Amino acid sequence: MSGNGILIQVQDLVKTFGESVHALNSVTADIRRGEVVCIIGPSGSGKSTFLRCLNRLEDPTGGHIIFDGVDLMDKKTNIDLHRQKMGMVFQHFNLFPNMSILKNMTLAPMKLQGKSKAEAEKEALALLERVGLADRAEAYPNQLSGGQKQRIAIVRALCMKPEVMLFDEPTSALDPEMVGEVLNVMKDLAKEHMTMVVVTHEMGFAREVADRVIFMAEGKIVEENTPEEIFTNPRTERLKNFLGKVI
Repeated sequence: MSGNGILIQVQDLVKTFGESVHALNSVTADIRRGEVVCIIGPSGSGKSTFLRCLNRLEDPTGGHIIFDGVDLMDKKTNIDLHRQKMGMVFQHFNLFPNMSILKNMTLAPMKLQGKSKAEAEKEALALLERVGLADRAEAYPNQLSGGQKQRIAIVRALCMKPEVMLFDEPTSALDPEMVGEVLNVMKDLAKEHMTMVVVTHEMGFAREVADRVIFMAEGKIVEENTPEEIFTNPRTERLKNFLGKVI
């Protein structure tokens, strides 16, 4: 883990739907630079809502998100500018089906960062090479497997040179034999000290790669600790019950 201090500070984050549903109930957490944080918990516990609030894809009802010293909840904050520093990878790839893989990857750097076509393509091809898909640059998303699409989704986010990568259950829509190829890309990122927040059902990945694991239930953080402590020495009945069902 890097000792560069806190990159994201979340203070008393609340998200309600309607009058009674508390998707997030006063969540407070810090994400340090270079740290890999895995978020685990049952369905409906608020994990994905928390992740989507970090870059304001979901608008929190209350609380603060301080990213790189800037409060993303402040109305004066240019949220689009800060989103460029946060790469996001979803369950379902979100690639543009009518564009080649190369065009999918170069669109945002050219449009949002003003990169030339040549520069954007050079960087995109280097990233494709890194995940073993350089030969698919001119292919279209419907010509790729699920695992290939998700690897493309990851390197597409990396094209923007983000400060943090947010992963929302990136392997849950994949066939089991494709999960490993996506997790390997994420493990490589972790070795390079990319700051990562990962909502995942892959307990083996969380145990092996995370610096810290957060367990959420009913919109709250119930426990957070090292993977070793979370998986071998859970302190609450709620976490013990959860692990008993998933491991």
